[in-house]
Amino acid sequence: MSKCEFHRTEMVTSRAHAAHSGRREPPPQRTLAGYCAHAASPVDRLKAVTVVGGAKLLTCGGDVAKCMIPDKR
Repeated sequence: MSKCEFHRTEMVTSRAHAAHSGRREPPPQRTLAGYCAHAASPVDRLKAVTVVGGAKLLTCGGDVAKCMIPDKR
């Protein structure tokens, strides 16, 4: 596996709201969102960090062989 030079990650914190009034709110969950810094990338930083479920949109995980940009393979 060769590491992609455009793969970046950022920590995203999502707040879980209390299900019922009077209950304590669960602690926030932190996930590592992966995104691609390449200009032709379908998953940029904005999508990965702000879109719900955006942390799971980039499927390559930094592996060049699994790159989502066809001319990068």
